[in-house]
Parts: sequence; C-alpha cells; structure tokens
Amino acid sequence: MPKNTTKKNTKGTKSTAPKKVETKKPTVKKVEAKITEKKVEAKEVVKTKKGKKESRVKALIAKLMDNTPFVVAACVVVLLLATLILVLCLKRVPKTSKGEEILATLNGKTITANELYEALKEKNGTEELISIIDTYIADKEVEITDEHKEYVKEVVDYYKEYAEYYSVDLATFLANYVGLTGITTEKEFSEYVLEDYKKTVAITNYIGEKASEEDLKEYYKENYSDKLTVKHILIEVDAEAEDKDKADKEAKEKAKELIKELNDTSSKKLDSKFEDLAEDNSDDTATYSKGGLIEDFSKKDVVEEFWNAAYELKDGEYTSKPVKSSYGYHIILKVSSKPVEKYKDIKEEVRTAYAESLLSEDSTLFAAKWDELRKEYKLSIKDDLIKKAYKKTLEEATKVKEEKTEE
Repeated sequence: MPKNTTKKNTKGTKSTAPKKVETKKPTVKKVEAKITEKKVEAKEVVKTKKGKKESRVKALIAKLMDNTPFVVAACVVVLLLATLILVLCLKRVPKTSKGEEILATLNGKTITANELYEALKEKNGTEELISIIDTYIADKEVEITDEHKEYVKEVVDYYKEYAEYYSVDLATFLANYVGLTGITTEKEFSEYVLEDYKKTVAITNYIGEKASEEDLKEYYKENYSDKLTVKHILIEVDAEAEDKDKADKEAKEKAKELIKELNDTSSKKLDSKFEDLAEDNSDDTATYSKGGLIEDFSKKDVVEEFWNAAYELKDGEYTSKPVKSSYGYHIILKVSSKPVEKYKDIKEEVRTAYAESLLSEDSTLFAAKWDELRKEYKLSIKDDLIKKAYKKTLEEATKVKEEKTEE
C-alpha cells in the first residue's frame, strides 16, 4: 500500500488533498471542492511539515466524529446535573422521611435526587466519569503551548468554514451536521477540541516515553533518510476512464513527450524549461504553480517509487524515463540533497513520530494505553456498576483488535 501524502494546494480544484483553511470568506466553488475531497482517496505526492499538521487535524476531526454519541450523552448529563445543582443552591429542596432530596412529585410517585443520579449513572455514568478522570490526567501530563492553540484554531476554523458554507452559525452546524449538541459558542467548541487534543497528546507522549531505545532506533533507520529537494511533473491516469489500459498508456506517452522536450533543451535553460512544463502540464496542484518544487522531504514522506527514483539522481539530473507510482507518471529533476539528521539530535521527534505511527496502525491502542496510564495514576473505581461497564468497554476494544488480526 503506497503512502498517502499531503500537498499544499495553491490553485485549481483537481487535487484531492485536504487544504489549509483560508482566512478569507471561501467561495462556494472552493468549499464544494473540499467536500468532494473528503469522498475520494488523496492523490498527493509528498507530505510536507504543514501537510503533516493538516493530517493531524483530519485525524482529530475523525476522532471527534467517532465520539459524537458520547459527546451528545455527556452534554446531556452535564446539563442535567448543572440544573440539579442550580436548583439545590437557589432554593431549599424538600426531603423524604429518609433524608433524600425530592426533585419532583406527581400522583402516586415521588422522584428523589438519588433516583435521578442512579438513572444518569446507569446510562452515561461510565463515560462521564472516565472523561473527568482523563481530563484531570491530561491536565497534569500536558502543558499547553502556542502550537497547541494554533492547532485547535485550525480545527475550529475548519468547522466554521463549513458552517458558513451552509449559511448557519457554528452551534447550529455542530448540532445538525456533526451531532455535537450542548455546544453553543465558538469558545465552548475550542475548549472541547483542546481538551480532546490534550488527551491525544498525553497518550502519544506516554507511548513514546515507554518505547525502548531499540524500537526508536529501528524506526529511525526505517523512516528517516537524507532530505531531497526536487522539481517534478505528475501526469495522472484518468481514474474514471472506461479503458484503464488505454488511459495508462496515454498518460505514459504524454510523460515521454515531455521528457523529449527536456532532452532538446540546453543545460542552461533546463531549469526554467522544466518549470514551464510543470506549470502547463503537471496534475500536482500543490506544486505546479511553483515549477513542481518539493523541498526537504525524506523517505518516509513519499511513496517508494518516487523516493527511489529521486534518490538515484545526481543534482541537476532528471529521470530519463517516466516513473510510475499509484498517482500516475512522474518526471523528476533533482535539485539538491541534505544528509539525514543524526538520531541523537532528533530523538524526541523520532519518539513522537513512532508513537503516532503505532496509534495510526492500531485503532484499539488508544483505549488500551489510556487504561495503563490511569492505572499509573492509581485509578480505583469504587462503584460496582461503573466498574463493570468500564471493564466491558476494555474487553470490547480487545475483541475488535482480535477480529481485525484474524481478518
């Protein structure tokens, strides 16, 4: 399976890569393009640092969507409990002969605060309790930085843009299109995203800290390399063509024709000629306006075919034949290369990347590692009902992992 990577789009709507949210009001065309992008596989060539950040934004958004049922339930629980506390504070609540506070009465029935608590506990008590526990741990484990705040802003802006597209306010969009009820302001949503993100950072750091030196060095060896700067032209194969072989042949022939044009160009004019061909012909909308330029990428950032071809070139040399990958046919001109950073100099970066890779490969790992971290904080659940529900949740996560392994 080739590595999907992220492009920085500058214009055009061909690319299926996620774009950084614009600060100005988006046009309908731009937003429609983004909606289309969510439905198809990304076809990018290289993952830049900014692209990695956008990928994390997408991952968090997916996580928010997966957590929607819990969020809805949690918001309801919090709202009910807040209302209960407010009522108790504002007025004296009558009590039963056993000293239980009475919340409501009707013919033949008295509803006490204990009854409401038990009902809420049975429905959503485990999720709400664990959320409180994890928030406490995340606050202890993670110190918020400006980078974290900027990341949260990107996620919020992403949703605000879609809300604007649908001509509704953010709260309405979150409730009707995402399922996040109980959030009424941008500030509340930012706080929710930040809390969720802190939990992700906390568990990523935890996994990284537990990693052995051997595992980290092995990951470094497999994923880190020299950094290359190239210019490239991508000729896509028409994915919707009825005759796939014909479409593939046409893309390859077009790439060959462009190489012939380069062959007929003097060495002094080669660079500018390549840029012109990229701007006029490349299907990589992230780079064609820059003459196909891709800067400082390493082996782990691109598909294998692209890396192998680029790495073998000398500075100033271009590929004599089209290079085929899952994205189409590439023509690559090598600009320069930098030696890989030493492991000891980027160890913390490797540690984080290693943890993120494990989390992306195993969807059940997040829950399992949180269980470990809670135990390190000496978590002891006293209520039998919640303890049983918590145990069941962990067992279900393990079961999902086993089923995926069997597949």
